[in-house]
Amino acid sequence: MNKLNKLANPKLIIVILIGLIGVIYLALNTRLRDTVLIDPTRIESISTNQTRYQSVLRTWDITYHDVEIHKTINELTTNVISGEIYGLTGDVFLFENNNTLTIEVDVAQAGTYHIALGQLDIGPSILSNRIGVKINGAYQHDASNIIDLPTEWVFSIDEFPVDRYGNEVLPNSIKNNQLLTSFLYESTGLHADPLLFKLEAGLNTIEIVHLRGEFVMQHITIKSPQTLPSYEDYLSMHANGAAKVDATYVIGAESFTSKTNPSTRLRSERDPSSTSYDTRYLRLNAIDGYSFRKGNDTLTFTVNVEEAGFYHLGFKVRQNYLQQMPVFREIRINNEIPFDAMRMVPFHYSNEYENVMLGDGIDNYMFYLNAGANTISMRVVLEPYREAYENVVTIMSEITDLSLEIKKLTGNTSDRYRTWRLETYIPDIAERLERWVNTLVELDEVLSDYSYHNNPGELTNIRLAINQLNELKDDINDIPNKMLLLADGDASTAQLLGSTAQVFLEQGLDIEALYITGSDRLPRARANVFTRTFESVRRFVLSFTTNDYQITDVDDETLEIWINYPRQYVEIMQQIIDSEFTAQTGVPVQLSVMPDENKLILANAAGRAPDIALGVNHWLPYEFAIRGASLDLRQFEGYEEVVSHFAPGVMIPYVFEDGMFGLPLTQNFWVTFYRTDIMESLNIPVPDTWDEVIEILPEMQRYGLNYFQPISQFRGFKPFVVTIPFIYQFGGDLYTDDGMQTQINSEENLQGIQMMTELFTIYNIPKEVPSFYNHFRNGLLPIGIGDLGTYLQLTIAAPEIAGKWEIAPHPGVRMPDGEVVRYAASGAQSTMIMSSTNKPQEAWDFVSWWMSTDVQVRFATRLQTTYGTEFLWNTANLEAFAQLPLPAHHIDVILAQWEYAIEASRIPGAYMVERELSNAWNRIVFDDANPRVTLDNAVKIANREILYRMEEFGYVENGVVIRPYRVPTIYNIHEWLKEHGND
Repeated sequence: MNKLNKLANPKLIIVILIGLIGVIYLALNTRLRDTVLIDPTRIESISTNQTRYQSVLRTWDITYHDVEIHKTINELTTNVISGEIYGLTGDVFLFENNNTLTIEVDVAQAGTYHIALGQLDIGPSILSNRIGVKINGAYQHDASNIIDLPTEWVFSIDEFPVDRYGNEVLPNSIKNNQLLTSFLYESTGLHADPLLFKLEAGLNTIEIVHLRGEFVMQHITIKSPQTLPSYEDYLSMHANGAAKVDATYVIGAESFTSKTNPSTRLRSERDPSSTSYDTRYLRLNAIDGYSFRKGNDTLTFTVNVEEAGFYHLGFKVRQNYLQQMPVFREIRINNEIPFDAMRMVPFHYSNEYENVMLGDGIDNYMFYLNAGANTISMRVVLEPYREAYENVVTIMSEITDLSLEIKKLTGNTSDRYRTWRLETYIPDIAERLERWVNTLVELDEVLSDYSYHNNPGELTNIRLAINQLNELKDDINDIPNKMLLLADGDASTAQLLGSTAQVFLEQGLDIEALYITGSDRLPRARANVFTRTFESVRRFVLSFTTNDYQITDVDDETLEIWINYPRQYVEIMQQIIDSEFTAQTGVPVQLSVMPDENKLILANAAGRAPDIALGVNHWLPYEFAIRGASLDLRQFEGYEEVVSHFAPGVMIPYVFEDGMFGLPLTQNFWVTFYRTDIMESLNIPVPDTWDEVIEILPEMQRYGLNYFQPISQFRGFKPFVVTIPFIYQFGGDLYTDDGMQTQINSEENLQGIQMMTELFTIYNIPKEVPSFYNHFRNGLLPIGIGDLGTYLQLTIAAPEIAGKWEIAPHPGVRMPDGEVVRYAASGAQSTMIMSSTNKPQEAWDFVSWWMSTDVQVRFATRLQTTYGTEFLWNTANLEAFAQLPLPAHHIDVILAQWEYAIEASRIPGAYMVERELSNAWNRIVFDDANPRVTLDNAVKIANREILYRMEEFGYVENGVVIRPYRVPTIYNIHEWLKEHGND
């Protein structure tokens, strides 16, 4: 009884419960990572592409000869230069300007081989160097057409700099100037192993074709593929004298040694258990998983251990990028995959950071490390999703084909009172739908096995696509009336699968620490609840005393600049300004993030405006100028030199009366995007003029394809950005010379507006396109007009069509002398000096310095090397833009188009002209209204508003013009591009 009483003691029960909770907590916080081998071939491929890498491999006998052939460049060619120029010992071959290195290699046994290159990236671009590889005169598979070579990037300094507020900021990334020897990999990362090439016995010719970048090559290695050892064999290889070491090393993520993607970056986690943490200040202490998500991205860490032997390997990670699905990483120790389970290690979904010990689900793996320095590398591998991705892309392509067949049959019309006998004209339609459904069901089942969760959220779109295809399969003859379910709508099956395909190619993983330990347990992934609560309270209290990059009062000596850009931009700007502008001029500058342009308007009304506003919309300086709130820049010395860097047409919105009240900061472009594969296969030329666009439409529409004009992406209101090309290309103008009336009903404008509307009414290009990017990817709209946003999307988020699209200038109107006039809008963000500043000269000195070519190039390069290629700074400085890391032929096209850059003139009441021009398009296209009558009515409405606004600003009194108003246009803008006194 006494024993029972003791067991019933409440204090004892509490102690036992606390102990159990602690054990459970440790178990949960040290998850044993199950690294069972993943077999992506469980999913049966439905691709019919015979040049596809995996399809070609299936026709080859993969050989595992123990062969390794190493050749220096001197053994391969006499066309070499000294490597001393680049800090290398020995000779090298220089790849540039699309040259080709042809070499001959003699192999004793026919078979499949990997190829490794010893190369050094010497170019200024942050884009990867790119090659193609031909074997005996031919590309053996599609993966050999485009191969990206890795470049190692490191931080330019060892210690993280801090900003003026005490927060750590990312240093610049630079290329590691050391020869890098690496095998050739498939560029998307969908294949975990290096590419295989088939060589015949005897002499083989290998052509390495330069496609992009600038690099030197010093040697080549031809090597047979090797079978990775099992874990048991790996242990046996190191069994002689090796023991498990009783030591622990913790490596913070901020201590990584190198990366292969300059976009991979650190961020700050407010985690008291981090290896680097401060309550008040931001510390860079975690890998931003979004920047470490693309196939083949590699991170390398270096750990120094005192004693050689076996250690466990653990990670502190958070994977909340693929909802309830794992991402995969290849693990290398000292540049070698230790055993087969490390080829594709899964990291499962978790909303919080967790400690992960690599193991087989039962026991922790042990890894042999040498005494001294050892490298541990993680590479993003997408192979487990390879067949799923390629099947989804195949189904998308087949859905597009079926959609085109149906549209050709029905004339691209739907009529719910008409019955179509689709199976008569498309006999295999039911079989196609059934095959798609079965393939997607298999994908769902196999991929679900990867997850710890039932019905993983990331596969929702696949299940929705299955449901929609089943609905279409149930009533095949009604499919023409349900095209929104198949391919045309935002929620169509094709769009759902397109979103899923993109997910398979992007697998982020946040990393906070690495653990090399002899212990079977890792420390807690999170600080205890008391520490977290205490730190949260401290940060809350300190938040009342911090004002990092916020708008605050400044002293009279400081130049205050409000910036309409995110904090990432502002941090880099402030560093460059402090180290260069302030150091040179002695003028202190404080940058503040302006979260909303409206705050600038309110601050000006309250008399608390900054000295300079940076990054505001290009129409805003005029609105401030007409109210006397911005400064005329023509008064300053050096004005003509500064504006000479810009396209004249983009200066139009900044003109008011005789002054220029702003400068362009960034600049957009509208150019023709076209799918080279589709256009060439159909033998359709890329149009140069609107007449040529009309000429190609019947042939395109015969195949169910069409042309995209940006008007169709704006529902309802059509802004100037898409309508003014048809005004100025046809020789028209928006306003009369005195600015008191619009003349959108002039003969020239009528001609342009008729072309603008007839493209949709007579020539049947689509009136509404929710996403040109998606339609371009799936091939339904293989040609059309897009801007910078489209360019970035296709460059970054459409790897499946890489190398299959190009750009050309905007279509225009051919003049009698043969010139094609291509005027198109190009406005983006701008800068202006506020009239309330008491430091006008210092403000101008800053603006002219910031917009100079050298500074713009440095900022653009620093932005991309710090945050990645997607952070393209589309500077309005034409000389600086020409030096950006873009393909040279793309820069040439964009600069040629910017010769016709234009923006709408600003006058009081201009918004009504923009609105009425939009209304006219809608009435003509949708209501079949007469163009001339519609424009005459639009002019009446717009003119009333113009006169009303002119009277408000003192140009008209009682309907009589009392003060002239000069209207800037593309025809007279040069008059404003000179300093006052030089007119």
